[in-house]
Amino acid sequence: MAYLWLIVAAALGVTATRWDTSGGIWGASRHALTVGFISVMILSVGQRILPAFAGMRMLWSTKLMSVGLAFVILGCTLCVSCEIIAYQGYTAWAWSILPISALCELAGFTI
Repeated sequence: MAYLWLIVAAALGVTATRWDTSGGIWGASRHALTVGFISVMILSVGQRILPAFAGMRMLWSTKLMSVGLAFVILGCTLCVSCEIIAYQGYTAWAWSILPISALCELAGFTI
């Protein structure tokens, strides 16, 4: 999933050079790279590496780690898609989704 976000970030970056009029596509590209790729990669690999550093064999709850990762992916998907729509001025309802996406990401990192 992290590598998919890397491809999305690259595609949005290329798209932004041609069609971005207000910074929404650039912002979505940066968000896809930082939260989508880097954070998802850390959460995906970290659940396998951190127990080894802590001297344990497994995490306390792999299901909880998966739920947190799912919330981060959901929040990032909402943010990237709605950021383009909102900043480019296509619809006004996308502005109300952006805070929800932030709360999803925050909940995922907290979990």
